[in-house]
Amino acid sequence: MTTAEVGRTGERLAARHLRRSGYRILAKNWRSYRHEIDIIARERRTGTVVFVEVKTRTPGSYGRPADAVDRNKQRFLRLAAESWLMQNGGMEQPARFDVIEVLLPEKTVNHIVNAF
Repeated sequence: MTTAEVGRTGERLAARHLRRSGYRILAKNWRSYRHEIDIIARERRTGTVVFVEVKTRTPGSYGRPADAVDRNKQRFLRLAAESWLMQNGGMEQPARFDVIEVLLPEKTVNHIVNAF
């Protein structure tokens, strides 16, 4: 499986997990200039907009997937999220950042709510 296929598989499993957990998917792979948000969803229970970074790992990968979401990546995600919010209803919406870790081939999904 190529790196791109691993990423697409992880994002597909993450989106399925979110839908089953009561989220509505608003966008996938949303781009703002150079920055991308893997999944943007709305938690149906609270109405919170959730910006999700998906990190997928295969056997032999080093460390926890969430460890790859360092301060620099968080900064880029915040910038992209701010752009999305300004284009889609303003900054007054409740919002948060989650990370979803996917481990293959087991297809284990770990949803870290309010990751940063």
